[in-house]
Amino acid sequence: MFKKITLFLFATVLLLTFDGGFGIATTNTVRVAVLRETDHFTIAIDGRYKLVDFNTGALVDKGVRLRPTLVSMSHGKIKVGDVLYQEQRLIIEPRKDALMSVQGKHFRGSLVLINNSGETMTVVNTIELEQYIRGVLYHEVSDKWPLEAIKAQAVATRTYALYSMEKFAGRDYDMTNDVYSQVYGGRSAERYRTNLAVKRTKGEVLNYKGKIFPTFFHANSGGVTEDASELWDVDIPPLKGNVASPFSVNSPHYRWKLNCRLKDIQDKLNDLGYGLGLIKDISVMERNKSGRVRKVRITTREGSSVVVEGKVFREVLGPNVLKSNKYEIAMKGWFVDFAGYGWGHGVGMCQWGAYNMALLRYDYKKILLFYYPGAEMLTLRDID
Repeated sequence: MFKKITLFLFATVLLLTFDGGFGIATTNTVRVAVLRETDHFTIAIDGRYKLVDFNTGALVDKGVRLRPTLVSMSHGKIKVGDVLYQEQRLIIEPRKDALMSVQGKHFRGSLVLINNSGETMTVVNTIELEQYIRGVLYHEVSDKWPLEAIKAQAVATRTYALYSMEKFAGRDYDMTNDVYSQVYGGRSAERYRTNLAVKRTKGEVLNYKGKIFPTFFHANSGGVTEDASELWDVDIPPLKGNVASPFSVNSPHYRWKLNCRLKDIQDKLNDLGYGLGLIKDISVMERNKSGRVRKVRITTREGSSVVVEGKVFREVLGPNVLKSNKYEIAMKGWFVDFAGYGWGHGVGMCQWGAYNMALLRYDYKKILLFYYPGAEMLTLRDID
């Protein structure tokens, strides 16, 4: 989030529910969808590899080296270079020391190519959990940050990955590689200090009463964290929010301003079917305990009005535009000014707060237990 402010999970986790928690995953292999609904991509493998039928485990093909090669859909089948394969699911498995790249990015592990009804493919990188975390951290925090803050991020990332592995066990993949899950850059995203943080927290996760929970995190809390139940069907003490975070104050993204043309807001709402006329006024109708906007009232120049949930309004404007739901509104004729605090949904760990806590010599465990009160640390014994 530090580098690209990945306001991760704002849209996708709206689909998630929390039914009291999950046990610890029995596998340490993560399935990451690195490409979805694509009809072609380029792959290269600098070393020996083999192609295996996913369904039967039978060897289909093998090679010494794969130069940059186009993988595409042709006649309803998966085509690698000039060879058309009948298998609906094909594993590309490099030898352990072989360097594999997809669309110019290097990845560890293997690839599963899934034929989507003969027109497109889903490309899933199957990788060991600790290696997956190494491919995530650089995209979530800077490798120049204090090591204790990076270690806190490593534990949160590992915990959320395990939660997703349990949640989506029946799906073709556990995670995506974008802001709607955790941004994953594969081997290309690994750096010395982020890898060190993974190594020094190996197997460590957070739990509540023995259950893994979704360890949400965000860039800046704006001074106080949010209750997860305000956004999603998640209601446990570590995610109840209202944690005062003085460590977030005066950090990057703590304060922000936004000026919008009312006509642009009207158009975005009408694209979703609201059917609004010219907007005259936007006002806060209700706030929650953390001070974030729960509902806004939009009044048109014809006198009609509509109430929009704060989380929906933010999504309509764009979570990277309206940076948080903690803001004040000032009308300026045909425009509106938003003056806000924080960046992200505000649930769980504040990354800039963790950064400042680490500067004050808090260790990563104290950082995590501060932002996830009531949680406990657990070490997974089944990770090599």
